[in-house]
Amino acid sequence: MKILKIFLILSSLYLFLNADDGHKKYKHSYKNLDFLHLNSTQLEKIKTILIDFKKEYKEFYEYKENQEDLLEDLMENKNFDEKQYLKILTDVKTKAAILEVERLKKIHAILDEKQREEFAEYLEEWEIE
Repeated sequence: MKILKIFLILSSLYLFLNADDGHKKYKHSYKNLDFLHLNSTQLEKIKTILIDFKKEYKEFYEYKENQEDLLEDLMENKNFDEKQYLKILTDVKTKAAILEVERLKKIHAILDEKQREEFAEYLEEWEIE
């Protein structure tokens, strides 16, 4: 019985120490585009675009994580540097917006008029956070 208790404690400790935060993974999930009824050529082009952006997403999320660490440091300081906090926050939001616009521009060029209208309805789920 003691061995079982020790095993349970050790396994619980192991799981606790090796748990990952899901938001720190650098995986981009490919969006479901079935509602657009893409032909095979369009689908392949969009998949290629998303795969090409995967590296840029990884770099962005690493940059964002580093900047968030700086923001935390600013909050922990005795004096709050409002200008520095705003600059860091603005830089992160600007980089996210630029990356989003580049990706959406390439997707937009592939879609026809009807598909663009349908895609616009789900635009929010394509925003970079």
